[in-house]
Amino acid sequence: MSQQTEQVEDSSDTVDSVLDSFEDWYHVPVLAAALSFMLWVRLQSFDKFIRNGEVFFDGNDAWYHLRQVQYTVNNWPSTMPYDPWTYFPFGTSVGQFGTLYDQLIATAALVVGLGDPSQKTVAMTLLVAPAVFGALVAVPTYFVGKRLGGRPGGLFGVVVLALLPGTFLRRGLVGFADHNIAEPLFQAFAVLAMMVALSVAEREKPVYELLADRDFEALRAPIGYSVLAGIATALYLWTWPPGVLLVGIFGAFFGLKLTADYARGVSPDHLAFVGAISMSVTGLLMLVPLGTLNPSPTKFSLLQPLLAFAVAAGCVFMAWLARQWDARDLSTGLYPATVGGIVLGVVGVVYVAFRPLYNLVHRNLLRIIGFGTNAETRTIGEAQPFLSRVQPQIGIEWYDLIIREYGLMLFTAVLAAVWMVWRAYRSDDHKAEHLLVLVWAAFITAAAFTQVRFNYYLAVPVAVLNAYLLGRVIAWAQFPRPENIADINGTQVVTILLVVLMVTPVLVTPASIGSSGYASVDNTNTAMQAAETSPGDITKWDGSLDWLANSTPAEGDYANANNADEMKYYGTFPQSNSDYEYPQGAYGVMSWWDYGHWITVEGERIPNANPFQEGAETAAKYLLAPNESRANEIIKTLGAPSEETRYVMVDWKMASVYPNAGGKFFAPATFKKNVTPSTYYQPIYRQGQNGLQTAFNLRSQKYYDSQMARLYLYHGSRMEPKPIVVDWQARQYRTQNGQVASFKLAEQGPNATLVRRFQTMKQARAFVANDSTSQIGGIGQFPSEPVEALNHYRVVKQSEASGTSNAQWARRLRAEMQTLLQGKAIRSPGQMFQTAPSWVKTFERVPGATVKGTGPANTTVTAAVQLSPVGQNGSFTYTQQARTGPDGQFTMTLPYSSTGYENWGPEKGYTNVSVRATGQYQFYTPRSFEGGNVTFHNASAHVTEAQVIGESNETTTVELTKESVSLRQNNQSSDNSTADGNQTAPANGTAANGTTGNDSANASALGSSADASPSDAQSKMTPERALPEREETAPARAGLVGAWAGALALANRD
Repeated sequence: MSQQTEQVEDSSDTVDSVLDSFEDWYHVPVLAAALSFMLWVRLQSFDKFIRNGEVFFDGNDAWYHLRQVQYTVNNWPSTMPYDPWTYFPFGTSVGQFGTLYDQLIATAALVVGLGDPSQKTVAMTLLVAPAVFGALVAVPTYFVGKRLGGRPGGLFGVVVLALLPGTFLRRGLVGFADHNIAEPLFQAFAVLAMMVALSVAEREKPVYELLADRDFEALRAPIGYSVLAGIATALYLWTWPPGVLLVGIFGAFFGLKLTADYARGVSPDHLAFVGAISMSVTGLLMLVPLGTLNPSPTKFSLLQPLLAFAVAAGCVFMAWLARQWDARDLSTGLYPATVGGIVLGVVGVVYVAFRPLYNLVHRNLLRIIGFGTNAETRTIGEAQPFLSRVQPQIGIEWYDLIIREYGLMLFTAVLAAVWMVWRAYRSDDHKAEHLLVLVWAAFITAAAFTQVRFNYYLAVPVAVLNAYLLGRVIAWAQFPRPENIADINGTQVVTILLVVLMVTPVLVTPASIGSSGYASVDNTNTAMQAAETSPGDITKWDGSLDWLANSTPAEGDYANANNADEMKYYGTFPQSNSDYEYPQGAYGVMSWWDYGHWITVEGERIPNANPFQEGAETAAKYLLAPNESRANEIIKTLGAPSEETRYVMVDWKMASVYPNAGGKFFAPATFKKNVTPSTYYQPIYRQGQNGLQTAFNLRSQKYYDSQMARLYLYHGSRMEPKPIVVDWQARQYRTQNGQVASFKLAEQGPNATLVRRFQTMKQARAFVANDSTSQIGGIGQFPSEPVEALNHYRVVKQSEASGTSNAQWARRLRAEMQTLLQGKAIRSPGQMFQTAPSWVKTFERVPGATVKGTGPANTTVTAAVQLSPVGQNGSFTYTQQARTGPDGQFTMTLPYSSTGYENWGPEKGYTNVSVRATGQYQFYTPRSFEGGNVTFHNASAHVTEAQVIGESNETTTVELTKESVSLRQNNQSSDNSTADGNQTAPANGTAANGTTGNDSANASALGSSADASPSDAQSKMTPERALPEREETAPARAGLVGAWAGALALANRD
């Protein structure tokens, strides 16, 4: 019996030992599982970023980090001091890049590559870095949560963090290799370190007398943990200089806490000790990477150390002031008011004596935590206010946006904050670390609602506040210890169920939030669903960027300047005074700022504008320039005469007026002063079953005259208006502030037509003259007035990827196509395009070839040449017109060559042109009728590549000769050919307005099997038999049927 008793006791001891071990260590496997899950989710799409052995990244900034990391690998541990390979012709020093983030990844790449990593190894290391950083955020989250809510609370906070499907997850996905996800990691560690230092100070109670007596043994712990807090804060700022906001958060916390402590009769010495030491350490460490003496929140400047020293000095001052208060036996109630008055006084002094510094801080505070942004900032997707995407018309309210981002966790976090405040008010629980978390969470919440990107910061406060909430709930419900789990009661079971129900919506199972009819809009995603990602648009640009790197002269070698050795791609350049002196032969590439880093890294050329928004205003002015001379003036005045911008890259998004479908035309229109997007386009609405819907955006002539549209739509060719009229009704409404505004509404009724086509321009103009709610053109490629040809720009590369492969843009194009077909404005979908709608088009700025000629006096001479991309579809015709004088003389400057391509290329300092002429230039005059004949003057000539690029001063001369063609002969030979518009067609049979010879290909890109364009028939005619024809009065029935079949097929497909 005794032996059995001993066995039972041994068994009981073993069970107790297991339970004790479980209670001591259960958090380790749970935390490891959460970390593994977070890493697995974030790496799900890894394979999508490796294509044909090449590593791609998501977004813009990741590409510039690749450049910075590679530089640091080559020069470890140094980072790039100055970079002339962006923001031409100035160069830049960007403090947010080349930071601790890049150094850590470069170090990892060196380890993985055994000291000599290949470029692919470096790229692969950067590729997975965000997933690793994102998973590691769970570590400080656990420890902060544990301090607030115990180990169960800490683990719950990590689970919440792991399941969040919003911005925090997306910034930590594989491929999104921006520094964003490293920011909350280092900030959370800084907050954790400060919490520990504060709790140690509250326990040890350091005072000035201990320091005066040099009792460092008593001060060892407070000093040590305060130093660690300062180091952690500095590490965060080394990762992201604009994180100086955290120093301000600490300053606000110390101001509140020290004041509150003294008012409660607690000496402020204890916590002031932490603030003074930690912020002094931060200030000293921020002097190490100091790059400029001018205060700047975005660079390593004097602003970061000065603000840290100011907080440290403030803590010392408040402790001293409290002692003076005690010495004079003043009322403690006056202390907070005095501190507030002193703070206001300091702000006033800075405002008066240091106005630039005041303006800098004030402007950036409003930009980060002001709950609103300016128009330019709103063009940046990640910088828009969090709730700016509320769409009540489709059932998306403000709370739906929060639920999509956090599920119910933000609401429960607010509940936790209220509980924390209530507990401090009702009890003597005034822990400094609790107030720090509240102040930190308040500032980060303001930042997140001001700019949506800062939600990747807010995820951690949300998680740790939920950790606190769970800890309080567990304490309230009095859950039994593991060995007494059988004693759990009904209240505790209900509590567990409530916690599960709180987490399940959105975080575990998707929820429905909208009524748009699109699943991606109406439903939330879980973390596993939201983790699906891909490189994005860079894959569409990649071919053009590779071409740019290989088919254009190296920087410093343009026009055979032979200065490429002065522009080493990973060279170390001395920091310039914001204006780098480029060598002869260096040049810029103009595009919208979104694409600057791609041009630098993938194209290995220098962009004029970049995602730092350097050069953004200049780019906006250029892209919206109303004529060629103004566009050239803008780029010529940027730098020295030798610092020329030689190439322009425009994609379909830049030319698109549909922001909701990916269009970016609105962005330059927002950056440019004195204009708005409505200057260039306005919506026309149509009454639908669910209310008003946009039929299409009506363009003004200013849109078609803009440099951006002239390049993308017409390749610099002249474009004549067509007798197409848009007719609408004007409607008025009263705005929220009581003002009366108007909008355009499509006419309703069985016989109503939004777009109609007339036989002649004269008829169209007469209709518009009598109808104030109508306009010639303004839809698709069709302008209201003639668009003059560009003399100095030519397309040299068209991407193989088509813009119509984007489903959203294809949907908008299809809507315009159907509107035009219904109004019989076009006869086939292919006529939607003047040129092939390539995803991206690259243009070269050239001197142009001079052509002089003679013809009939006082008439119009048209020059036309047909061109085609090498190895691709999408031929088009470039046309330009000139007026002869009384002596019959005329002069033209032509940007396209027709021969001599093989004589010039990158090895000689010029471009390997990938869009080439298929024949000679044709020069011709308008037709005239004499008896039974049609008479016109024409000639043909070649323009060499040497003439166009300025290597030959030869002038091409042409003499137009008179030709007559019998009407009877022409009708028999070309009864199916038509020239669209009132201008004559060139002698080679291509339409005068440059109609693309690849209409059927463009139609198929929209998913349509339309008939070939009438111009196709003409393009097959010999020059001798080609003749300009009058415009047909009605489209061919077969073409219309084919177009409708294609349109219906496309609609059915989507």
